[in-house]
Amino acid sequence: MFNKIGKFCSDIQHFLKGRKKYVSCHWLEHGIVFDHANIIRVCCEQSHEGKGRYVLDDKFNGIWLDINKINSEKEILRLKARNGQIPESCKGCQFLKNDYWDEGIYFSHVLLTHWTNCNTRCVYCPAVRDNALNDENVYNIIPIIDQLFDAKMINEDTYFSVAGGEATIYPEFDKLIYHLLTLGIHNINFNSSGIKYSHSIEQAIKENKGEIVISIDSATAYLYNKIKGTNTFHLVIDNIKRYIQAQQIGEKKVIVKFILVKGYNDNNKELLDWFMLCKKLGVKKLAVDIDIAWFNEFSYKIPDYVTDLVLFAKDMAKINNLDLHLYDRAAIVYNSYKKKKRNTF
Repeated sequence: MFNKIGKFCSDIQHFLKGRKKYVSCHWLEHGIVFDHANIIRVCCEQSHEGKGRYVLDDKFNGIWLDINKINSEKEILRLKARNGQIPESCKGCQFLKNDYWDEGIYFSHVLLTHWTNCNTRCVYCPAVRDNALNDENVYNIIPIIDQLFDAKMINEDTYFSVAGGEATIYPEFDKLIYHLLTLGIHNINFNSSGIKYSHSIEQAIKENKGEIVISIDSATAYLYNKIKGTNTFHLVIDNIKRYIQAQQIGEKKVIVKFILVKGYNDNNKELLDWFMLCKKLGVKKLAVDIDIAWFNEFSYKIPDYVTDLVLFAKDMAKINNLDLHLYDRAAIVYNSYKKKKRNTF
């Protein structure tokens, strides 16, 4: 009731300001991705028909960002979206929604993934499959962040996601994170293998300004080694415990992730064992996703047993009073199930 009233009041305010709803997403409007190979993109989402990853600049030199060029490219996309034209690369994306979008020129979401090297060799990693793990074309991102901050394109409220490759082995990583904290950035997401313990991540967690996502994809060292290509299961478990200890009381800044991989862990037993391990460790927030290559094999015909696995994960989270976040492809499976269920009534 109150939510409906709040939404109505919000809609009235937008209407009075002359704004109209149109289909877009927060990445199209205010997102930027510093990708590897000197490429700047709109987003990294690729689990849909258009395959996403719209390129803003494919010749970035890593020294100075042409903000006017990037803004011009973004504004073209925004204007097209306002006129009902969505890029072909965005076709079918689950993140598109009909909403009121402001006309401000800034970045609310920044993804840093400008290096690909890693300390694992996960069987589901596209970079592993393409033999693309290396340190080539890696540049110092800190001056670029300062440039954006000085230009008021980002601020303390900007959401930063730091990925890779493996973020913690990047030479400037700790310096980068401490710099973000000094700037007052308070919404930082780290995607990590958890093998190398990071004191800068620990500090971000202690200050309640960062959260870490660690994929273990299993509950045993044997299966972990098969999937991740490294004999570091017990080290990662110990590091998860250390990060949990850094959390403020009541916070959920340590997220443990399970990626469903065909022929490895795609069954209820492995999921259940993983849930029980996470509960034993004291993890309060979990995430589930699906191997992108396997998902693309579905061709929009999702096997029933995959849907059942996602539903099983939802049920187990509810039974064990744990927060569960369904990542991109798992979310698509779950939303497809809900849509199908609604249409049967």
